Amino acid sequence: MKSVLIYIFLIALSMIILIGCAANNIEHVTNSMEGIFLKSNNGQNLIINDLEVVIMGNDTGEEKVFDDLKSGDKIEITSDAVNESFPSSANVTHCDLIERGSVEDIPQETLDLLKEMGWTFDLSD
Repeated sequence: MKSVLIYIFLIALSMIILIGCAANNIEHVTNSMEGIFLKSNNGQNLIINDLEVVIMGNDTGEEKVFDDLKSGDKIEITSDAVNESFPSSANVTHCDLIERGSVEDIPQETLDLLKEMGWTFDLSD
């Protein structure tokens, strides 16, 4: 009986060690995305590219990271993960302005779809 308890203890200890080692080897995945910036009337910031629309949360550590951007600007963001829905959402860890744009750079079909879903935008320059 004593030897069975020792074997169970050794197996449990081995499993704990293996799980601990595996947890340290998990890679930190980041996503990068380039697209067109769009600010909604409710204060949420979106990025639009050919494939998706993403609501951007600010996880950069800079409180006003989106304040200098205007709807239509081309930006590149980095985020930890993109939550899949429509529109998707992501916590942005880095944001770069690539070039200034205008509201004419925003795809009309994307604006129409978002408006059908209840989103509103002030697209005056």
